[in-house]
Amino acid sequence: MTVQESIDSAFEKVPYPGDDCIALHECPECREIREDFRGKPSQLLADDILERRCQSLPLLSPSAFRYFVPAYMHYSLAHPDSEVAFFTFQGLGIAGFDAFDLERFRLFSRQQKEAVITFLEFFKSHEIEGDDQDNREYQDNLDAVIKAWKQMPNPALEPKPTAT
Repeated sequence: MTVQESIDSAFEKVPYPGDDCIALHECPECREIREDFRGKPSQLLADDILERRCQSLPLLSPSAFRYFVPAYMHYSLAHPDSEVAFFTFQGLGIAGFDAFDLERFRLFSRQQKEAVITFLEFFKSHEIEGDDQDNREYQDNLDAVIKAWKQMPNPALEPKPTAT
């Protein structure tokens, strides 16, 4: 299975978050995000929207993030040196996890987490612009975020163990 197929399979049944649940705030930028994303299937987001909204992932609600992040991941696979890829990595935790990130990521099923891990592992073979030190730091950051995704619990979606 390719990375793209893994993403498609994992996220294909994620429900549309609803027009009112796309962005977090009522600020002008969030209104623009709602206009760009409203009613659009994730897999049909145009490249120009992803490029224009490359920094918008933090402004998406947790359910909208889960719904739209596959489009960002697909674009990143095709354009690994783009701003979209950079901000997709940021949105997936490459800069670290905080409580807000964990709230978003807890919505991800085990299969969706595995697709994110596969996506991130794909980029381990990609060299970024810069010297050897920059690439080592990039690899170390990828390793750390992959490890964090592998250890992340899914309390909202996974069954709790039953007492016997």
